[in-house]
Amino acid sequence: MARATDLLVIALIVFPSMVLATEYIVGDDEGWNSGVDYYAWLDGKTFYVGDVLVFNYNAGDHNVIVVDADGYDKCSASPNWGSYDSGNDGITLSSPGDNYYICQWHCDYTDQKLKVTVLQS
Repeated sequence: MARATDLLVIALIVFPSMVLATEYIVGDDEGWNSGVDYYAWLDGKTFYVGDVLVFNYNAGDHNVIVVDADGYDKCSASPNWGSYDSGNDGITLSSPGDNYYICQWHCDYTDQKLKVTVLQS
């Protein structure tokens, strides 16, 4: 029968991204809102596969649209890879590379967008 320490070692080897994942509240106390400096918020943070971004905002005032680099640059919500509007959206970073998020209503006007570079864990 496996000991608890053996099971912990196996879990750390097999599920490292799940065990070591960090949850980030986008914008910290300011949340996902217009006028927040997301470039400053990103400063000093390193994101890995398995980490979770939590977007907190007033539902109906904002949304979170997952876009590609072109959608990010042009503040275009179409095409997209997901749309969230609950006001408390958790998005797991599932693959390495650049990930792009915009608020389709405020990206153009207040630069409400986020680019996160994700590293393999």
